[in-house]
Amino acid sequence: MRFFSFLSSFLSAWRDYPAEINTVLGDRYVNLQLLGEGSYGMTYKCLDQKSGAVVALKQSRPSKGEYAEHLLRREKNILQALGHPQIPELLDFFVEDKHTYLVMTYLEGDTLEDLIFEQGCIYDEASCIEMTLKLLDVVQYIHKKGYVHLDLRIPNVLFQEERLSVIDFGLARQIGEEPPLGYQRNRKGLITSKKMRKTRRPETAKPPKSARSANGAQFKLAEEQSDLADIGHFMLFMLYSTYESEDGADTERSWQEELSISSELQEVIERLLELKEPYSSTDEFYHDLHVLKQNHSSK
Repeated sequence: MRFFSFLSSFLSAWRDYPAEINTVLGDRYVNLQLLGEGSYGMTYKCLDQKSGAVVALKQSRPSKGEYAEHLLRREKNILQALGHPQIPELLDFFVEDKHTYLVMTYLEGDTLEDLIFEQGCIYDEASCIEMTLKLLDVVQYIHKKGYVHLDLRIPNVLFQEERLSVIDFGLARQIGEEPPLGYQRNRKGLITSKKMRKTRRPETAKPPKSARSANGAQFKLAEEQSDLADIGHFMLFMLYSTYESEDGADTERSWQEELSISSELQEVIERLLELKEPYSSTDEFYHDLHVLKQNHSSK
């Protein structure tokens, strides 16, 4: 049995082996670099021989079968529906040698982790609010189109001078849609890094809204609040760039104790993380954040 298990794992890994550099995909796209790998797909940086443009090409994992192809087709439909300059534009979609490919514009930029740990950027309360409002402009657009991103992690937000872009819509769904059967999102590690601390949900905190499927298993509906929670972690990541740990301090403290921020901003983040009454909509959060920006501007 162990041999057959090993053989199965080996064959899956072999089928999912990334394309070699300079491989031409779809008789058009030259593979320049493997950008990343996920559970259901691999993404490459490619040269479009027809247009001369650099593009991003995502390939479904063959070992995941029709389900991986389904996810890629759904991502294609979502990108088609969105159409925003700060979101990848759908360029092509094709099947070759039983592999399914999605081609989109290649968006460059630095992640927040790059900016903080490589470039030494520090985000105080005012700059954190400013950056979050820029992110919220894109997220609001996504929500108004009827979708939620569901994966607003640090690697999926790219900063380009005066604006930012949101990438990787592989987990995105329509608002109110249940996740695929058997899928449960892992939210661990959203703010883990050199200086980051885990947020702790008290026992009295309101649990996230959920719905039960017909078979009784609990599933999280695709709601705006899921993206807002990710933004809360995103804001904490920025704010921890100002944090200096005390030498010899062994006691782990909450972010509320460690960060020197206003009570107003603290309450906003607590609502994002559902430590207090959660926001009912992205618009409500935008209003509160805009008020905080005005308060900082008037000081």
